[in-house]
Parts: sequence; structure tokens; C-alpha cells
Amino acid sequence: MQRVEIAEDWMELRPEYAEAVHVRPRPQPLARIELAGLGVLGIVFLGLVGRLMSTPLSRDENLFLTVARLGGTQDIYRDLGYNHLPILPWLLGGLYDLVGTEHFLLIARLLVLAGWATALGAIWLICRRTEAGFLAFFTAACLLMGNVLLLGGAGMLATNNLLPLAPALLAFYALLHGIGSSRPSPLACFAAGVLVSCAIGLKANYIFLAPLFALATLFAPASRGFALRLLAGTLPLSIGGLLAGLPVLMYVLFDTQSFFAHTLRYFTELQPAYWAASGEPKVDTLAAKVLLAESIWLANATLLSLVGIVALALIPAMRTNMRESVRLVRSWSVVLPLGLAATGFVVAFVPSPSFPQYFVPPIPFLILAVVLLRARTATPDLPGAQAVLGAMALLALVGGASRIGPGLVQLARPQQWETISLHRDMRALAREAGFSGGERVATLTPALALAGNFAVPPEFAAGQFVYRIAPYIPAKDRRYYTTTSAAGLAAFLDAAPPPAILISGEETLEEPFKAYALSHGYTGYRRRHKGRTIELYRRPDATPVLPPAGGPSTL
Repeated sequence: MQRVEIAEDWMELRPEYAEAVHVRPRPQPLARIELAGLGVLGIVFLGLVGRLMSTPLSRDENLFLTVARLGGTQDIYRDLGYNHLPILPWLLGGLYDLVGTEHFLLIARLLVLAGWATALGAIWLICRRTEAGFLAFFTAACLLMGNVLLLGGAGMLATNNLLPLAPALLAFYALLHGIGSSRPSPLACFAAGVLVSCAIGLKANYIFLAPLFALATLFAPASRGFALRLLAGTLPLSIGGLLAGLPVLMYVLFDTQSFFAHTLRYFTELQPAYWAASGEPKVDTLAAKVLLAESIWLANATLLSLVGIVALALIPAMRTNMRESVRLVRSWSVVLPLGLAATGFVVAFVPSPSFPQYFVPPIPFLILAVVLLRARTATPDLPGAQAVLGAMALLALVGGASRIGPGLVQLARPQQWETISLHRDMRALAREAGFSGGERVATLTPALALAGNFAVPPEFAAGQFVYRIAPYIPAKDRRYYTTTSAAGLAAFLDAAPPPAILISGEETLEEPFKAYALSHGYTGYRRRHKGRTIELYRRPDATPVLPPAGGPSTL
């Protein structure tokens, strides 16, 4: 006999769990249908891997890869122009140092893959903890891996868009342990606080996690006294969050103006000023943002999650009355993910202009709500709930098949992966131009420069993200930036002409770089890479370094 710790709100709906002591059945081996389900998820995950490794390098990745690579020796804000919270460049830079490889894009994409795997693992742990069943996990995994937004740039690139999902989901699992058991667990609440801070440190948009998690510990479970909830839940949660957030708080306390110049004021003043003056298409009005949100949230797997939540919540009402549906939903374990999703909906509209990746935050919490509603479903309603879950999983798989299928084909061709071929092509281009490695390069695509073994000056470490807003930096903040601008580019390059100028061929902002190279007698070299032409220019007096006779270049 052993005591089973089950939250009070679970007992309210599932009377068969009301006994304080019973024999927990031994874990049963997986049924054939479950093994088949795991096989399907494995195939989908492999397709996701192939897609992730083959997705072309993005403009956004330049910032994260380069700052992570150079951040060990230079300040990520003042020197390198980073504009997010610092957890990702620290994490990725640590991986670069640990692994010691020069395949920077490959390592970064593998980190994103680890984020996918960890998020799926967190969902499995939550399903196991709440006894939601295998079908709930299968459906949740299909909703996550079949989400078209996440199968695009938001989930396939080495940025900070997907990575916060893993610590956010793990934080919810820790909270289930902390306040969702018959005995409170301050240690689990402490871990939840640490994980919440990690999610926020990866992307500030997830700041809404902190107050909602704190409110959950203050008001749940209702059967415990307020003092116990405060001491065993809220207090350790807050301590864990503060301790994990100390590295970021150190920046705020000791370099306050620089930190806020590169983060808060960048997104609230500089970026809006650049886009207001830009003629590029943009989503900057409320009406346009609503249309973009509609195209994302009311489509594919996200719409399935919304429909599933409504269907699962109304099944008890269809059997008896609306009171049973209210009883199903009113638990903190359902209200919290619904509240997180609702807040995520609101937060998505804050940045301007809007981009698709800003609409990611509600998605994991909608999936959580589906899992928790299934976990709280009463026995008479289980057949209907299972049918809803099965239909959702099938439709999510169908919706993602057009992207997962080609990913399986790409997985079988590792030499064509972007993470491999970009490194190979850039090294070949550098050899052709006679560079031996470590030469200083002027470029707005520093990830290409890293792949070619060039040295990236701090002025270009952020790619175009600081360069393009340079004219709008107010005088009071200029001392916090290391950059140049289109107007001052020629004078900047004349002061110390770089041995190399690198053009990706995809940015109009690169035209002054190319014009400078051509007007100053640089020798041009070109290489095709997956439909685009990468151009590398060598300064006339830069001594070419030939490959060793009789063998391949050491590049």
C-alpha cells in the first residue's frame, strides 16, 4: 500500500479518486496501438528534423549566431548590439565553447531541436502526472509538431521564438507537483520559478508567465489556508524566479542605460522609427494585426486546439447540464493555461510592426488546456472526449503532412542540409578568393562570415538590426552603440578598408557595400548557394593565400 498524492480539484470531479489510500496499479506495458502511435510521432519528429536542418539561413539568425560567437570576449549590448534578454547568447555561446566546432549554424539548429524534444517531453510528463492518457499526449504532440507557424521560421530557425516553450511547459509541470498534490512541495514551486525566469530570459514576451504563476500559487488549491499557500507556493516560486533572473538583473543594475537602450527603447522607439520611414510592406495597424492574427490562430493546428477546448468543455453539458461543464473548467489547472493563452493573445499585439513569430506565445498553453480538460473528464464523458482527441490528432497530422513529408526526404540528404552545405560553400568561396581565415570582413550577413571563417567587426555583429536604425538613435543613447550607418559607411570603410566585403545577395541594404567594393577595385568572387548568389570581394592589396600544394586547403 502507498499513499497517492492527488490534487483536491481532481477528486471533486473524479469521485473514484477520493480515497486517500489505495494500491497504485503497476505500470502496464504499452499496448500495440500506443506503440504504433509512438512510431507515428517518431516519423513526424524525423520529418521535423529534416525540415529544421534544411531551412535556409534567415536574416534573424545573424544576430543570435554572431553575438553568441563573439559574446565571450565582448559586451553583447554595448559592443555587439544585441537587443533581447541575454540568456540565449550565453547558452549558445557556452555550447560553442564546449563543443569547439566551427559549424555554428549546425550547433544552433541542434539547440532548437533540443528545444522541440524537451517541449514534447514536458507534455508527456504533464500527461503522465495528470493521468490524461496516451491519446492526450499523442494529440498534444501532433498539435505541436503539426502547427504550421512552428513549422515555419518561428520553429525552424536558430532564434528565441521556439526555445521558451520548453521551460514554460516544464514550469507548468513543476507547478502541478508543487500545488497540485495532496501535500505542497516548496521545492517544486522553486523549480517552477527558475523555469519561468528561464523562459522570460529567452524572450521577454513571456513576462506574463510570472504574475499568472504567482496568482495560481496564491489562490490554489482553495482547500488550503492562505498562509500555507503563500509560504509553500508563492514564496519559493518567487525565490526561484529571482535567483534565476539574477544574471539579467545584474545587467539592469550595473549597466542600466545601455541595457534599456538596446532592449526596451530599441523596440519601442528605434524599430518603429525605422519601419515608419521604410517603404517595405509592414503590419503596423490594429486592423492589419487582426488580419495577421486571424490567418495564424484561426487556421491549422491552432484552430484545432481552440475547437478542441470548446468541444471538451461542452461534452458534460451535452450529457447533463451546463453546471457540469463549469465544474470541469473551474479548476486552477485548467484556468491557468487558459489564462496564459488569453494573455499571450494580448501580448502578441504589443510589438509594432507585427511579424508572424510574435503570435507564438498562446499556442503551447492552448495545447495544455486540451490536455488538462481531458485529464479532468469524468468517466461517462470519456468516449466523446477520446473521439474529439482522435479527430484533432488526425487533422493535425494531415495539416502538417505537406511540410513534414518533404522533411523526411531532406533528412536522407544530409549533404544538402543548410547547416552543412552553407559551411561547405562558404569555405570553398573563401578558398577561391585566397583567404586563409581570420580576415576582417564588412557584411550585413555575419552568419555567412562565420561560416567562411572570417572575423566579424562589432559594428556588423548584429547584422542589419543596428545598422539600419543607426540614423534614429538619439544623441543620449549613441554612446551605448558600436555601429555605423548607410550615410557614414564609406567614411567608416575608408578609415580601415576591410580585406573582404561579403554580400549575401538578399538584402537591399547591402548595395552600398557592393558599390564601395566595386569603386575601390576589390576583386569579386561568386558562388551559387541554393538559388542565390553569394559575392565575396577581396581588397586589391590583400595578399592571396594559396592552398597547400598537393592537398586540400586547411580551410
